[in-house]
Amino acid sequence: MTPSVALYLLDTDAVIDFLKGFPSSVELIQRLFQQGETLCTCAIVMAEVYAGLNPTERSRGEELLGSLRFFATSSGAARQAGLWRYAFARQGVQLSTTDCLIASIAYERSATLVTGNMGHYPMPELRRMPLPRWQRGSD
Repeated sequence: MTPSVALYLLDTDAVIDFLKGFPSSVELIQRLFQQGETLCTCAIVMAEVYAGLNPTERSRGEELLGSLRFFATSSGAARQAGLWRYAFARQGVQLSTTDCLIASIAYERSATLVTGNMGHYPMPELRRMPLPRWQRGSD
């Protein structure tokens, strides 16, 4: 029996931390990769990363994003994102559509979301892994 490989969807802040060289984030992402885990991205993360990449960083960003498994947004994930946003708004918790989409893509694919923004993803059914620097401050 082949051991299953875990899936990890990198949130935008995880990708940015890696590209900016924050030691604890780089170490975490490299450790997951070296353990044979599958690191993933989605259209929302890619768009957010590219929105902040200056031309001198673009080739490094493209190299990293191109090395990740890509998850497309399904109609089911879009529906779940809307349902979460609606439900949390009724509880007084305002979530962005983009964060709800990222969460729903991770949830649909049974991936763990690697993020420093734990508060953006309060969905109890979502597996999350905090970036180390956000747990204790910054590098």
